[in-house]
Amino acid sequence: MVSQCKARKRNGKRCPNPASASGYCFTHDPARSAERSAARKRGGFNRRTAARVSGAEAVQIKDIADVLKLINAVIADVWQLENSPARGRVLLGAADTAMRALQVGELEERVKALETRLNSGNPTAQA
Repeated sequence: MVSQCKARKRNGKRCPNPASASGYCFTHDPARSAERSAARKRGGFNRRTAARVSGAEAVQIKDIADVLKLINAVIADVWQLENSPARGRVLLGAADTAMRALQVGELEERVKALETRLNSGNPTAQA
């Protein structure tokens, strides 16, 4: 039979976790403090945004498509969070940023089309 941890909580009740051979659970065993510390560090490292963002690798933004890809990844990650005013602000901000990126992308395409038309009418014109 598994015994109960012999540590006491702040309210005076015994810890409900099962005890190891030392009589303490992982959380309360004084001999395992270094192991607990390492586990906390691993847990904190795994919570880092870079490790969570849609499995994303290092982000490199070279053009509007890269910007939109990043915005879509942010929206996808934030969409999964619990609904809150902060979540709503992030989603609205990302939508506004996406709209502006789409406008810039459209303007770039229009300028390229105009330059192409201008250059095709005058082959000696410089870009």
